[in-house]
Amino acid sequence: MRRRIQRFIALCTAAITVVALSGCVVLREGGQSQRESDASRQVHQEIVPLPEEIKKRGHLVFGSQLASPPLNFSDGDTYKGINIDIAEEIGRRLDVEIKWKQYPFAGLIPAVQSRQVDAGIDLIGDTEERARAVDFSNYMNQATSPLVKRGNPHKIKSAADLCGLSVAIVRGGVQLELAQEENEKCIENGKPAIDIKQFAAPSDARLSVQAGRTAAFLGNTPVMRYIAESEATRDTFEMGGEATYQLQPIGIITAKDRTDLKESIQSALDVMQADGTIDQLLEKWDLKDLSLGSDADDTKGKP
Repeated sequence: MRRRIQRFIALCTAAITVVALSGCVVLREGGQSQRESDASRQVHQEIVPLPEEIKKRGHLVFGSQLASPPLNFSDGDTYKGINIDIAEEIGRRLDVEIKWKQYPFAGLIPAVQSRQVDAGIDLIGDTEERARAVDFSNYMNQATSPLVKRGNPHKIKSAADLCGLSVAIVRGGVQLELAQEENEKCIENGKPAIDIKQFAAPSDARLSVQAGRTAAFLGNTPVMRYIAESEATRDTFEMGGEATYQLQPIGIITAKDRTDLKESIQSALDVMQADGTIDQLLEKWDLKDLSLGSDADDTKGKP
């Protein structure tokens, strides 16, 4: 896997002109990639009924931050986002209502494990560590992209353009790995180092770009795109090229001792994937290229 990551990093760097026009994806390791999980399990062709206790109850309880557009966010008295659409469609397929409970991100796994909620959905990357704690039913990928100030004053089209610039990331995020790898390449190629600035919250990182204190914010692709395209912020920010990095599955999490519930949710996702529903929802939110079918081998703009 490490060789694969290095190979695609090298391809992206060597083809910077192509990246600037179209895009390139760099993979990172996950706990349960779609290719691995599909190879080790039977893909459901039809819906697996919910456990009796949930059918009698008549609803599924999902935990989420409910504050991460375009994944999930409040809009007046309702919630919107790709995760909301995915969960509501699962409820329709399983013939139950979906109810929501709001938790901080760090509280989602404990809430699932302690059965305060039936399942968790957010931008939850399927990592090896998390896959030991909970089960994953993956439905799309996450990725990393640069967000820059409107007008792109530093002409950033990919991570290879960050040499000699200050870059914002959120402390504890996976983007630190990408920033450090790009910094090493800058130094190896005789270019100025990247000044990596870590912030406590995404809002602080965005403000640093807006104020010109940093040249780019390396953040989660769905969120960065939403900021660049939202009416409230599109005059302030834009994407730093179309390149995406650190592609990794995200999923709905369930407790390890609730395999029957996991199979029901997984069956709904499998059927939704097969009939094109998931791709339709991803396209609605401008996330089609983050479909689980996307891979660095066949993504748009492959060098």
